[in-house]
Amino acid sequence: MELTMRHVYIVGRNTLQNNLLCKLIQAGCSVQTSIVTLAAAKQIEGEALLLLDVSGMDEEQVLTSLHACHEDGFPRTVALLQAHQDHPLQHLMMFPCLRGLFYETSSEEEFVRGVSALLNGEHWLPRRWLGAYLESTRLSYTVPWAPDSTDLLTCKEQKVLSLLAEGLSNTSIAERMHISQHTVKTHLHNLFRKIGVNSRVNAVRWAMANLGPERVS
Repeated sequence: MELTMRHVYIVGRNTLQNNLLCKLIQAGCSVQTSIVTLAAAKQIEGEALLLLDVSGMDEEQVLTSLHACHEDGFPRTVALLQAHQDHPLQHLMMFPCLRGLFYETSSEEEFVRGVSALLNGEHWLPRRWLGAYLESTRLSYTVPWAPDSTDLLTCKEQKVLSLLAEGLSNTSIAERMHISQHTVKTHLHNLFRKIGVNSRVNAVRWAMANLGPERVS
């Protein structure tokens, strides 16, 4: 099968582990592979497969990095690399560019098969992610918008929630709304309390269910 992409970029540090993964990809997929920084990855034009090394990152750092890969609209395919199985990252599937994920426990054979699938335009995502995304998508279309719920939120809180649902970090939300990060955190604290959630993931799910896809895009 002819590959749709000819270059793989590992976005992260120039570590021994990433160099070994480069060699594994070159041997198993016969494509050019490079290690680049996030800043360099943003300059890549045209179709490319970016493997975003998220080892050691917290949830907000992953969000920020993924948003940077997505924001300028180039047709890139992104997969998360060396993710921890306990990372609550399912909500990142809202990013159209995110098509794959490799856990830090993935075998070499599984890794090569996954990269090959991504290079051919397929997805490589955990079944539980796909199941959760399917359920949240169904919920967003079957649960009607509840005016009483959203009326509890101020205009600023609804805007913060909408940007959160787009996958923006606190820093990016602050820049978009021209407010401080402290103010963003205050809005998040208040809206979490009002809608009865205790995490960003649950807030995004609530937004999809109660605001609807057209109001969170």
